[in-house]
Amino acid sequence: MKFKTVAYAALIAAASAAFVIGSGGPSDAKAKKKMAAPPPEPGPCFMIAGPVCGAKGGMKFNYANACYAAKDGASVVSQGACPKAKAHKKAKPAKKMEKKSDMKKPAAKKDEKKKM
Repeated sequence: MKFKTVAYAALIAAASAAFVIGSGGPSDAKAKKKMAAPPPEPGPCFMIAGPVCGAKGGMKFNYANACYAAKDGASVVSQGACPKAKAHKKAKPAKKMEKKSDMKKPAAKKDEKKKM
């Protein structure tokens, strides 16, 4: 009889543990993050400061001021305009080689002048 009582108690404990584990759902934190309002957009931009260099998507852009950079979603990298990228030097064209037949003609003319 004692064994039946212990077995029933173990069965009830296992069932209640399974119920507690199974009833745990996903956290409400994800839902709260989705419902959070995006930050408000900055108001109208005025020419308060000079130009800035802003980075957006791995590229750098010049903006009139930090306000315009923020409106475009860029982060300000430095004050002032972005430095210009160095241009690649063009390769010099190769010199045209004269044909061997062209090289012989002037020499032949010199010989003709001597004969006369």
